[in-house]
Amino acid sequence: MNELINKQLIFDSFAGRATALQRKLIDEWCQDPRHEELFYEWLEEWEQTHLQYVADKQAGLNRYHDFLVNLRPADTYADDTPIVPLYSRRNWLIWAVAASVAILVGCWSFQKQLLNQTYATAYGQTRLVRLSDGSQVTLNANSILRVPRFGFGSKTREVWLEGEALFSVTHTATNQRFVVKTDNGADVVVLGTEFTLYARPRGTQVVLQRGKVEFHYQQAGQEMRQITMKPGDLVDLKKNGVARLTPTAQPANYAAWSDHRYVFNETSLREVTYLFQENFGMTLEISDPETAALTVSGAYPAQSADELLQIIAEALNIQITRQGDKVLLAPQPL
Repeated sequence: MNELINKQLIFDSFAGRATALQRKLIDEWCQDPRHEELFYEWLEEWEQTHLQYVADKQAGLNRYHDFLVNLRPADTYADDTPIVPLYSRRNWLIWAVAASVAILVGCWSFQKQLLNQTYATAYGQTRLVRLSDGSQVTLNANSILRVPRFGFGSKTREVWLEGEALFSVTHTATNQRFVVKTDNGADVVVLGTEFTLYARPRGTQVVLQRGKVEFHYQQAGQEMRQITMKPGDLVDLKKNGVARLTPTAQPANYAAWSDHRYVFNETSLREVTYLFQENFGMTLEISDPETAALTVSGAYPAQSADELLQIIAEALNIQITRQGDKVLLAPQPL
């Protein structure tokens, strides 16, 4: 079947000239993940030669309605075999580009899938992502990076982060800004630099290793504010919108996780439990307040949650007891 699918046939389907049988073959061809990016490349090429200059909302909605109405089982092959209407992502995608329908009707989750490439890590996993502009992003565990599928590096250099990542941003000849957006209402704007960004439900933190960045944030009911950071600066943004700028002598320590190394500086055991939950999906419970207040310092290499937990337990002389999917930390028995 692969030899039957080519760029011209895909272009015909975008233009609405493909037959029912051809549409079915295209849909089956697109089920192979190896063909997905090629499909998007051809989509972008076709879109560039069929630009939509003015979006008429009502007309778009009307076309979208007609499209759904016309997807009826009446279409048949030459042998009269019934055709089931195809509601795959690719059918929606084709009409979304042609009529700007998906954006107009507010299909946000669909738009994100269509317009962005998504890179994700599981618990305990890190991943290096090389962007088309030469920049590199190392994702920490349990993190998501979204990059525009169309126009990144030419029209825009905006990406979205959920979780934690180390960014090494390439400077461009046109001084194009690189913007990292978060769901916490904070943006990091750079030209060329290296920094770590933590953006999880507990808050947002930026540590600048080299270069220069602008940290944009907004408190509830107030205008957007900006902090210009220099190497060694650390900005903490709390959930209440309050930001604090402090210097740090070892900014690289905040990216040590990218080398499977974990650095602690009088870090309480209570704070350590957050790291295990966010990075490994492991729930740690502490038996008493005195144990929770214990602090750990040092740099520890570890390839897994169990290895790191054992190191910390030995350093603090505490006992590990597993209870189902939870781990109880308590003082060693006398």
